[in-house]
Amino acid sequence: WIPPVVRATGAIAAGVALAVWGDRLVQRGMLRYGAAIIGGGGGLVYLGIWAAAGLYALVDREIGVLLLAVTSGVVVVQAIRHNVEGLAIWALAGAYLAPLFLASEDPVPEKFLAYMAVVGTSLMVLAAWLGWRATFNTALFGYFLLPAALIAKDLTTTLGVNYGALAAVVALLATGTKRSSWSEARIGALALMWMLLFATDGNDELRWAALGGGALITVIVWLQELNATPLDGFSDNQLSPEFIVYLTPLGLVTLGAVAPPTYLAPLGGLLPLALGALYLTSGWLLEALHLVVMGFALLALAISGQWDGAAVAAGWAVLAAAASASGRWARRPGASDVGAVLMPVAFLQLFSVALVVRPEADPSFTGQWSLAWYVCLVAFVLTARWWETDAERGREGKTDVLLWSFAAATLLFGGSLELYRALFPPTFNAATALVLYWVIFAVALVRGASLLRPALRIVALRTSLLLMGAAYLLLFSVTWSARPSSDNAFLGIWSLAWYDAAAGGVFAARWWPAPDRIPDGLRQGGAALWWMAGGCVLLGGSLELHRVFSSDLAGDLAISTFWLLYAGALVKAGFTLDKKVVRSAGLGVAALAALKIVLYDLSALQALYRVASFFLLALITLAGAYGYHTKAKA
Repeated sequence: WIPPVVRATGAIAAGVALAVWGDRLVQRGMLRYGAAIIGGGGGLVYLGIWAAAGLYALVDREIGVLLLAVTSGVVVVQAIRHNVEGLAIWALAGAYLAPLFLASEDPVPEKFLAYMAVVGTSLMVLAAWLGWRATFNTALFGYFLLPAALIAKDLTTTLGVNYGALAAVVALLATGTKRSSWSEARIGALALMWMLLFATDGNDELRWAALGGGALITVIVWLQELNATPLDGFSDNQLSPEFIVYLTPLGLVTLGAVAPPTYLAPLGGLLPLALGALYLTSGWLLEALHLVVMGFALLALAISGQWDGAAVAAGWAVLAAAASASGRWARRPGASDVGAVLMPVAFLQLFSVALVVRPEADPSFTGQWSLAWYVCLVAFVLTARWWETDAERGREGKTDVLLWSFAAATLLFGGSLELYRALFPPTFNAATALVLYWVIFAVALVRGASLLRPALRIVALRTSLLLMGAAYLLLFSVTWSARPSSDNAFLGIWSLAWYDAAAGGVFAARWWPAPDRIPDGLRQGGAALWWMAGGCVLLGGSLELHRVFSSDLAGDLAISTFWLLYAGALVKAGFTLDKKVVRSAGLGVAALAALKIVLYDLSALQALYRVASFFLLALITLAGAYGYHTKAKA
């Protein structure tokens, strides 16, 4: 009985009347109720237009979409007039859903994106101007999520990239003021935009479009950073979520590395280099902490993007020295901290990735890895030297100790690896060289410890003890087992290493700092070195004597004789130095020699050798007893 045209126009007329009545209710002071009536009237008008364009096909679908958008616009005007944000969100939802309700059988993505761009950006600008946070977020997330749900494939095109870039730019500009600084909108816009950019994969034209969109939002973020201080709360563990926004250049660098155009593929460091120069220059001029830090970080990425292996380690080391110098001499905030971070990263790169990819043909001491090692060593020393001391920084810390430790470790590890590589495959030669190098290094640490600050002195002394122990362990294990039969006793290469180890232990013990200059835990370090040196002499002499005699009988007798003489020398030295521990050590060696003679020589040696062993034991024990007797009164 009621024609379709009457049904549609009737709904529209009823909706208009309802909206007019709601407007009057608002004017009478019934704001919430009147706004709800206006929203209901808009919904009736929306329903009537939808029926006319969709259900009854009285007008074209495209015209229907426009009429629905106009209806939403009128409701938005009423929302602005009465300052009711909820009414605006209601109208926005209707505008966004209009193309979905009146979808054609042959949709045109270009028209849909154009419509969404006009509606979405208009509402975002309007909401930012009025300070409507919820409306802005609804407009922003609907702008991205609705097309992603309906036409996801069409978003990963040049048109889709431009569509997303428009919303991201509007969102960044609209929320870049203190009045409308909404973190969730800024972070959300960037997150959705980067998801769209990383999803694009195709020809060079599309990749250039993606890089262009990423560069555009990166430049906008950089401009907004010039007057921002996102790292102010870092030291107090109160970092704002806004900090994520300022990581935008890292997203652009990652995009350039993952999907670079053909021209940029061999120039992996060009994009981070350009961004690093931009950020570092602006941060240098403005003395802005976050810009300086990001500039150095981008330059580090440029180095790793352009080179690989040892070259990366050398580049990072030089950059660390430059950062440390910038903080020390130019007083640029954050630069010294960047250098302190880059230095251990370069150390790990040099002794991990760079070693793995090092070619077999790369020569030791003169190859590419060696050159990188030299550069890193010099750069690490400069970085540690230019690091501001605790007194200058006005705070306590151990960063400078850590930096010097990395520099010393670079010299130790690098030198050890190069020596081993130069002398290998003969294991004996390589291990012997390591023993010599480690002993010299340990002695140098002890000798130079007195010149260092207390914290560094402790590290140097502890390292020297560990290094000297490692040298002795290597000398009497790998080096001895790999010793060739042609190496002469007392005059061969192993003997030279033994002499060096024993002398190094003696010198290190003699140069050990006085007890009042070191903490309690290290005051026995000198004694430990004396024990290690003495044990080295005893064990090495025994091995050499057994090697020098072709007869086992003569060798066993010589060892027993050596032990007894060694014991007598220790007792004599103990009396001379008035050191009870030295005399006790001599008595211990004598007891060891006595046990050997009684338990081994007596059963293994021939008659004359047994007589000689017991005769020597008697002489040494009588001499020791006489020495104690003469010193009894003292």
